[in-house]
Amino acid sequence: MRYVVTGGSGYIGSRLIDSLVDRSDTERVVIADVRPPRAFRPKAEYQHLDVRDRRGAEELLRRERPDAVVHLAFVLDPIHDEDSMYEIDVHGTANVLEAATAGDVEHVLVTSSATAYGAFPDNPVPLTEEHPVRGVPDFEYARDKAEIDRLCQLWAFRNPERTMTIVRPCIVFGPRVENFIVRLWANQPFQADFGGPDVPIQFVHEDDLVEALIGLLDGRHPGAFNIAGDGTMTLRECADLIGLKRRRVPLSLYRRLASLLWLLRLSETPPGNLHFALHPWVVANDKVKATLGWTPRYPTRETFEITMRARGLLDGEGSSERPEIAAPVGA
Repeated sequence: MRYVVTGGSGYIGSRLIDSLVDRSDTERVVIADVRPPRAFRPKAEYQHLDVRDRRGAEELLRRERPDAVVHLAFVLDPIHDEDSMYEIDVHGTANVLEAATAGDVEHVLVTSSATAYGAFPDNPVPLTEEHPVRGVPDFEYARDKAEIDRLCQLWAFRNPERTMTIVRPCIVFGPRVENFIVRLWANQPFQADFGGPDVPIQFVHEDDLVEALIGLLDGRHPGAFNIAGDGTMTLRECADLIGLKRRRVPLSLYRRLASLLWLLRLSETPPGNLHFALHPWVVANDKVKATLGWTPRYPTRETFEITMRARGLLDGEGSSERPEIAAPVGA
């Protein structure tokens, strides 16, 4: 098997490549990224690729003739330049899909996100893969993921002889994860309580996600697949576990504060992210279990505990004495 992994130098990409190169049926893995990987492995080669370069993507896939393309080249941490984020995430995905068509690639796997469903009061709990992806208009990450997801669905419709796999993971955590979501839990001085219902939340362990990706690649399974650890927590349970105090705050005031912090570049998250703290967006993992016989080794709660313990926010017995933080860092 020959693979091209866009964004292969990133966190999940690196973990996936570690698994792929250890397999006897893997002939070659091309890491296509704007930056080289931190370490090189046998069977793996680095090729510079900016997914905004459509011609470069086409040339790469025509030259490499991979059996499968895994598209992971996305911006995870929100940036203030929404146009650049859109160019990388949405136009970049369109370029990779066009290149896959031109290069006669038989299987494309793209990581979407559970955030593509959006967080809305009328969301069923849990969301299955048949539910439409709606994103949210004022949180660019979810909005772009919804558009990416629809691009992939359209590509599958136009190329019925090929395989499109759309992966929609919930929040990915683990001992080595480093992203704005982890930092939000680690750095916020308190958790805001808006007086509404306590929203459920899910986590999937990095190892479980990679295992699911491998299974979907091996089986060339078409369609969309939610990936999530078993069980849920609530935001209150998460806060209590790591000793994070909750404070009642008027939602309208908090929205204005979040907007100001984002405008002043004192927050890593735009105010639109608040939708995901106010409304449910829990996904069902039954389909991937039935398709692969996959079962996550780490449930949601254990994944959260492992991650917080790695950040020094939880001791070995599952309790925390959280240090006081002087000023807000995230919203």
